[in-house]
Amino acid sequence: MDWCAQRTLTPLPAKPETVATFIDDMSELKAPATVRRCVSTVATAHQAAQASNPCATHVVKLALQRVARTCPNRQKQAAPLNWSHIEEALPKLGSQLRDVRDKALVLVAYDTLCRRSELARLRVQDLVTQPDGSGTILVHTSKTDQTGEGTQKWLAPTTVIHLTAWLEVAGIREGLLFRGVYKSEQLGTSLSAEGVHRALKRIAKILNLHPDDFSGHSCRVGATQDMAAAGIDLPAMMQAGGWKSPRMPARYAEHLLAGRSGMAALAKKQGR
Repeated sequence: MDWCAQRTLTPLPAKPETVATFIDDMSELKAPATVRRCVSTVATAHQAAQASNPCATHVVKLALQRVARTCPNRQKQAAPLNWSHIEEALPKLGSQLRDVRDKALVLVAYDTLCRRSELARLRVQDLVTQPDGSGTILVHTSKTDQTGEGTQKWLAPTTVIHLTAWLEVAGIREGLLFRGVYKSEQLGTSLSAEGVHRALKRIAKILNLHPDDFSGHSCRVGATQDMAAAGIDLPAMMQAGGWKSPRMPARYAEHLLAGRSGMAALAKKQGR
């Protein structure tokens, strides 16, 4: 809207040429993925208004192709929160309500490899503890499960201990598993995806890491890297993270996997 206002152009309905010019301008400032998200938002706004979608035109498609050709497609990856980070963070977090929640949150995020929106939607009634101290939790919907069939995720005994402690101190018996915590230590009714993002950045800050490098994906990246380091194969990693293709887990663990490449194996045999 602001971009159109500065140029006295009509944002809705927008002409295809307007959207194409917007794409060209944004490509000088934003990553290709961000530009595509903006175009998707424009398309959704036109569909909601039952207006002709300018983003479906050849002019706009050509503009997006220009972005793909002239801009690097490699997105910046969130810094990982590996198990070594989590082990260090747990004793540094205190006993306040937010601290207890964040201990449980980071452990659940690591074990389940859930995205931040999925973590925010987890429910108490879907948590099941096992005789050996481990547990499972049902993730109802995800980016790759839009029908809501759900996937059971495993939780380590350590995670179950901290999760149980959080539920007890917060007095949560049903509903959403994680809740916001105000400065007054008052419990909120829910925890937003952005709240998950802030909690993980807070843990990074406690570890004296640069918080801006971390996001809600950091545990997902860290757990994938740790699986690769432990010799877990790609199919098992894909199952753990709910991926339909090996592209993203391979990307997250690319440095470790490169060390197992044919050339790496050859160099070791050659003694170099």
